[in-house]
Amino acid sequence: MPFRDSWPLLGGLLFIVGFGAGLPLVAMVGLGTMALGVTSRWWSNHLFDRLELRRSLAERRVFIDEPVELEVRLVNRKPLPLPWFEWRLALGEHLSAAGERLAASAVPGLHYLVRRGAIGWYAVERWTFTLTAARRGYHQLGPASIRSSDILGAWPARTEDTELDHLVVYPRVYRLPDLGLPAERPFGDARGGERIFEDPLRIAGLREFRPGDPLRRIDWKATARAGDLRSRVYEPSATRQLYVLLNIDTLEHAWEGYLSDELERLVSVAASVIAWAAGARYAVGLLANGAYPDADRPIRLPPSRSRDQLVRLLEALAVVQPLTMGDLAGAIRREMGRIEAGSTLIAVAALVPAPLAEALARLAAEGHRVHLLATTDRAARADIPGVTVERVAAAFQPAEALA
Repeated sequence: MPFRDSWPLLGGLLFIVGFGAGLPLVAMVGLGTMALGVTSRWWSNHLFDRLELRRSLAERRVFIDEPVELEVRLVNRKPLPLPWFEWRLALGEHLSAAGERLAASAVPGLHYLVRRGAIGWYAVERWTFTLTAARRGYHQLGPASIRSSDILGAWPARTEDTELDHLVVYPRVYRLPDLGLPAERPFGDARGGERIFEDPLRIAGLREFRPGDPLRRIDWKATARAGDLRSRVYEPSATRQLYVLLNIDTLEHAWEGYLSDELERLVSVAASVIAWAAGARYAVGLLANGAYPDADRPIRLPPSRSRDQLVRLLEALAVVQPLTMGDLAGAIRREMGRIEAGSTLIAVAALVPAPLAEALARLAAEGHRVHLLATTDRAARADIPGVTVERVAAAFQPAEALA
């Protein structure tokens, strides 16, 4: 038993001895020791009652090096003060706080924001920090911990806050001329002029069923009323679709690891093309042989012109990790039946293995306009029938980035 835990027992023993021996001074010392020990122990047991460490980010999504405010509040909603406290908030290793020296952590990939002080009863303490991220990603905030003690410091205690927050940091976005691509029509003109396709969301009318009509064109309600098959007629649509196909492999074999700078280059090129296409009112999508954090599903966002599509695409690129979910060629083969006719497909790759080259050639043979943006010389040497290969700029200057 630690000495501090024997205080109440020792005080009680002194009180009994002093009282029995007729020594009032000894009895009073024993009584005081016992009372102080019991009070301090009770104080320690209730230190964290109705005590909260709250944190809030001004923004949840930012670009690289864009400052974001973090507010931390320590709220004590009880009539028992904390004579001293120390709270620690874990931050991802690529997050920094302006003017703060972050404490090291035994957990890889984390470091700590630390504050010490005292707080009275029914009091609130606030701190504001300016965070920046040096790299794109899904950066962790939390867990947090608080340490404190009773008035004598005899019974220190600690509590954990396991809640996790995350800050999504988008990749750098460049102007297309900075990547060596023309600002106007970077992927050329459509062959034979603007193609017109049917829009399945806009029904113009009905007609008799014709051999070769797909089943999804049949209007079953109209068929039931008429007594024979009726097919829908759709209005023409000139909606342009652009699908970015991102190969995150930077080395031929997974056991070789990956090239960090090359991966960042790939992600930035994909983000730049997506941002341009969204501004040009394309229906934009993304297919990558990667996975979302803490999930085993691949990154697949079909082309869309919805308001939040650009945000969703940039978020997906922000969380791209070097861990692959199979090869891109396999993902393309699974997607082929879903790609609308006449879509523009932009493959972004530092490495073009034979299966990927075959998949891109097949897409081109099916009538899609396929471009390969190569971030390395080895990818630029790929000779794929029907596919336009362009070497994008190898060096990206942060000052030229559009964040």
